[in-house]
Amino acid sequence: MANLYHVRDLPDAGAATLGGDVAHHLLRVMRVREGDELTLCDGRGSTARATVTAAGRKELAVEVGAAVRHQPTPRQVTLAFACPRPARADWLVEHGTEVGVAAFQPLWTARSRPQNLRVARWRKLASAAAGQCARPFLPDVREPLELTELLEGPLPGGRLLADADGARPTAASIPGDVVCLIGPEGGFTDEERSAAARAGFTPARFGPHILRTETAALVAAAVLLGGELLGGE
Repeated sequence: MANLYHVRDLPDAGAATLGGDVAHHLLRVMRVREGDELTLCDGRGSTARATVTAAGRKELAVEVGAAVRHQPTPRQVTLAFACPRPARADWLVEHGTEVGVAAFQPLWTARSRPQNLRVARWRKLASAAAGQCARPFLPDVREPLELTELLEGPLPGGRLLADADGARPTAASIPGDVVCLIGPEGGFTDEERSAAARAGFTPARFGPHILRTETAALVAAAVLLGGELLGGE
C-alpha cells in the first residue's frame, strides 16, 4: 500500500467521505476494508492519518485524525529540461519526484520540439510517486515553454546549466533555490548557451561523463538536494 494518498483538500478531523479517483484506487486497486489505516495528504505539506470505517462501491467512509504540517526542503530545485522521448520523460518525472524536485519545466529548444507533451500523465505519475515515497509536497509539473520564455521570466538566484565541460558546483556557488537547465540530445546550440549565460546561468558538471537528458536531470537533482555538493576543480 502506498504511504500517502493525495486528495485535493485534506478533510477536517472526524468523520469524512472520500470519493473520486482516490476512492476508486483504494477500493478497486488496494482493496481496502473496514479497519484499514492510511495517510491522507493535500500535496501542500499537510497530512492526516485516517481509518476506514466503511467501504462502499464508489465511496469510502473514514475517521480522520488531526492534521500534521510538514516543512518543505530548504532548497527548492527546478529542473528545466528539453523533452526526451516519452518513456524517458516519464522516467525523469517519476524518479525526479522521488528525489525531491520541486518543479518540472519542460522546454522547447532548437533541437527538441516534441508535440503533444503528456503533462497530464506526468502529473499523475508525480502524484503516484509522491505517494509511494511518502512525500507531502507534490511537485509543480508545468506546461511547456520556449527556452527563450524561461530565460526572460522570473528565476531563482541559483542558475545552473548542466554541462560536461563545466565546473563542479560548490555550496558557495548555489546560495539557495536553484533552476538547472538540462539540454537535449546534441546539447543546446551556441545561441542558446549564449542566451543562458546572459540570463545568469553557469555551466556545471555533475559527473565525469556525458549523460542522457533524463540521467543528467536526476543526477543533478540528487546532488543539489543531497547536501553533498562536490568541491571545485
